[in-house]
Amino acid sequence: MKSFTLIEVIFVIIIVGLLSIGAINAIPDNTLLNNTNFLYNKILEKKANALGFMANMDNADENRTVCLTFTKEWIKNDENYAKVKFNLSNRINISSEYNTICFDYLGRPYKTKVDLKTFDNLLHKQTEINISYQNQQKTIKILPISGYVEIE
Repeated sequence: MKSFTLIEVIFVIIIVGLLSIGAINAIPDNTLLNNTNFLYNKILEKKANALGFMANMDNADENRTVCLTFTKEWIKNDENYAKVKFNLSNRINISSEYNTICFDYLGRPYKTKVDLKTFDNLLHKQTEINISYQNQQKTIKILPISGYVEIE
């Protein structure tokens, strides 16, 4: 009878186990990139929603604004979060100078609340949202006046 001995089988299992450990470590961790892109798209979605309010001029000015809060709880409780096949990682940290950013119907960013009569809360300096994960960091910037959003 030709067959493998128990020792040969054990050595093959050990070698396959060591190779699989090396292969697992070679797979890159894209958690930070994926979560940053998700938050970036969420900001663009809210800005686009605010721009869409311009089509219906029957709304009062204060109703033609959209706000978002930079906390994991707010993002996970957002109305469209359940429709997306993506789960924001619990291991990332999100920080920003302003916890809430609002966009008006022209796409202009405001800190906290929109005031279309005095423009008191209009952003006049660049705002950064920092996303960190395992000693790595990505930054999303929202530029003043124009509301342009970019990932750095």
